[in-house]
Amino acid sequence: MEAPALWRRHLDDTFEFLNQIRKSSSQQEICQHLISYAERFGARNVLAGPIPPPRALRREQISHVLLDAWPRQWSERYFSKGYLHRDPTIQLVKRGTTPFRWSEIDQVSRVCSFGRQIMAEASEFNLRDGFTIPFATLNGQPVGFSVAGEKLEPGPHDRLAFQFVAACAFGCAALLADGKQASKPVRLSPRQQDVLRWVAEGLTVEQVADRLNVSRNTADTHLRLMRQRLGVTNNVQAVTTAFRLGLIS
Repeated sequence: MEAPALWRRHLDDTFEFLNQIRKSSSQQEICQHLISYAERFGARNVLAGPIPPPRALRREQISHVLLDAWPRQWSERYFSKGYLHRDPTIQLVKRGTTPFRWSEIDQVSRVCSFGRQIMAEASEFNLRDGFTIPFATLNGQPVGFSVAGEKLEPGPHDRLAFQFVAACAFGCAALLADGKQASKPVRLSPRQQDVLRWVAEGLTVEQVADRLNVSRNTADTHLRLMRQRLGVTNNVQAVTTAFRLGLIS
């Protein structure tokens, strides 16, 4: 009984943390929550936003940043010198790769000398090690979400958990940037709320089907209809969006 109780407590702690992010009144407050979370594996800075088009001018590039707790002097140098689209981390984000440590970049991409220079200059501002999570908006625009510090030591659980946290934080930051909440209230039935809670607890589609006493295809249809109602493309986004909107707790 001890292990299940501990597992449930960890889930409750996660939801409580996400609730703090959802209640944030500013993007800076979201950054503070993220850093307090990421410090457990060594990260002390965060930067996130959609990737602007290649020909975007400096002002437009900066306007795409939604979460900014990055060294100010480094940001000024980075954008004034046009480093964005030559940055190896941004190139991987645009390729839609899986989340990666900066120390893993050489394993998945060939880095040019200029790219190495950018990374070396970042280290001058205590950005020696980082973890980047690529996202994509519903219309396919790439999004980069990075945390960094002197030395990061995220374990496998940290990497998975932070992807979940980052998705929720980015959604909340986007709403704050727009200056509005969702224009049309989304309502879920009690059964749909139960299904989302089960997914949040880690149940597979097959396990959800067992609890509903229906076929796997029927359970999958329930999930697909909920994703459509929430305007998301996968179950992780469905859970984070429902939690952000206060539909589950």
